Amino acid sequence: MTLRATPMVALIAIAMAGAGGAAAQTIVVTPDAPHPGQQVHISVPDCSTGPTAHTAVSAAFPDVVTLHGKADTGDADITLRPDLKPGTYAITAHCGTKNVRGQIAVVSGNGGGPEEKPNYWLLAVPAAVIAAIAGAFVLLRRRD
Repeated sequence: MTLRATPMVALIAIAMAGAGGAAAQTIVVTPDAPHPGQQVHISVPDCSTGPTAHTAVSAAFPDVVTLHGKADTGDADITLRPDLKPGTYAITAHCGTKNVRGQIAVVSGNGGGPEEKPNYWLLAVPAAVIAAIAGAFVLLRRRD
């Protein structure tokens, strides 16, 4: 490495430290691994109120979402689109003149629909077969 390259490396290191040194604010999604069709809560830092409506958009949302000011955040409850494929979807919140970005990781499953119940009819078929075999066995034993 030559002496000329050293200042360039130092400048790059300073630029990278400056970019990574400040804590990046992002959108918080709860729960953090929702299912398609499930309701989630988003919280956007420094996006509480303003002269225009603050909104959030994402391909995971069925429509543009209006954020409601709550202390120093903008918050909203959204039901995710039920036809989503598992994956990560970008979220952009428009807070006046600034935009805040985040993401939502959607997992497979049916978190938004009714709770799945066991299908007891599937147990009735083997039970009927076992009962028929046991009945035939009892009849055959009585003949002897």
